[in-house]
Amino acid sequence: MEARTATLTEIRDWLTDFLAAKLERSPEEMDSTENLMHSGVDSLTMVALGLSIEETFGFEIEPDFFSRFSTIDEVAKAAHDRVHSPAQEPGGDAV
Repeated sequence: MEARTATLTEIRDWLTDFLAAKLERSPEEMDSTENLMHSGVDSLTMVALGLSIEETFGFEIEPDFFSRFSTIDEVAKAAHDRVHSPAQEPGGDAV
């Protein structure tokens, strides 16, 4: 997936697939509105998810990221907004 052109749906699908694989579930079993911790995601999976987001989408995850964005939908929206923010564009000003 090309991060700079990824749609919100593509990012949500990527997150769903990643977490479903880690939790040994099918993507259809994942609820994008459920709190990640309530859906069985543990702290090690959160770390792995954060690292994969950083590598895939090219932005740094802050220490409180998952406390502010705690569902697949919220994480997808936050990732989409950051990927498409002017500060993430080549030559863009840092925020």
